[in-house]
Amino acid sequence: MFKRRMAELFLFGGVLLSTVLLYAPPIARGSEQTPGMGTLRIEGEGILRLVLQGSTGPRLFYYSHEPNLVLRADTYRLEEIVVQGGYSSSGLQIPAQLRVLTIEPGGLATLKPGLPLRQTIKIERWGRSLVLNYQLLGRGGESYTFTQRHGGIPPVFTIYQGERQVGSGNFAAG
Repeated sequence: MFKRRMAELFLFGGVLLSTVLLYAPPIARGSEQTPGMGTLRIEGEGILRLVLQGSTGPRLFYYSHEPNLVLRADTYRLEEIVVQGGYSSSGLQIPAQLRVLTIEPGGLATLKPGLPLRQTIKIERWGRSLVLNYQLLGRGGESYTFTQRHGGIPPVFTIYQGERQVGSGNFAAG
């Protein structure tokens, strides 16, 4: 009697387990996305942190090195990017085409910020002064600033007029 009862319970448990596995939601199966979700592919390199703000939800902080992030379908605003070396980009430093992301249900959106960084200097003349505007630009055109003060040596400039050197040294900011 006892063995027969154990066999019935074992059979019932197996039927119940197979029913649960057969009707499990798609997220549990792993190969499909749930409705209302989409994928954000991050193709940038050297990214340590991304901060995204959805239209209704809390801020999302992305720290992973995985290239794909599954998110709720929504319109997101990219608020901050931090890359290796202690550089960050936020607010209006991020170009409009990177700043707003739309994730469609079942869709794929791509984001391409980050390394390599490119140094640019724009020189303008204001009367008798030269103004040097230095920018550190990322892969997607975003502008980065130092988030950590490294205490390093300030840059040295040499100015030429034709072939003749007319000035050299460290220049105070401002």
